Amino acid sequence: MTPDELKIVRRAYAKQITAAVKVVDERVEAAFAEVPREDFLGPGPWPIFRMRKAYVLTPTADPVYLYTDDVVGIVPERHINNGQPSLHAFLLSQAALRVGEHIVHVGAGAGYYSAIMANLVAASGRVTAIEFEQELAARARANLAAYPIISVVQGDGSSVAFDSAD
Repeated sequence: MTPDELKIVRRAYAKQITAAVKVVDERVEAAFAEVPREDFLGPGPWPIFRMRKAYVLTPTADPVYLYTDDVVGIVPERHINNGQPSLHAFLLSQAALRVGEHIVHVGAGAGYYSAIMANLVAASGRVTAIEFEQELAARARANLAAYPIISVVQGDGSSVAFDSAD
């Protein structure tokens, strides 16, 4: 799949997941359409969480398989996942993030949803992404290197120090 084709797929994915949970904030849809999920999930094939607590690998490493409303395993053997996109779209719409705000994301995983939050607060905002798991925090830091407004902190979100959030 070409990069241009993937952009079209991402736009359709963003429309579908936001429509599924009745998100009307076009900024949330645009943020999901903008951020490439495959940039945060490592090389495919990817483990997709299915019923009965089982993961099923995507047939190939084609990123098109990531643009569904599915949970994808980040560390599947420990049941650490990149969560359900429609749920996160709904929660982000309810949070009503505004341009220029400072957002704290506890449980950042590999950084995908932190990147979406950065898109919503724009260049004048900030995102502090906190991840407990040392390996995941390092992975998020690498994945988010292109996002200068995001700082990744490794630690316990209930006790690590961070600036006040909006």
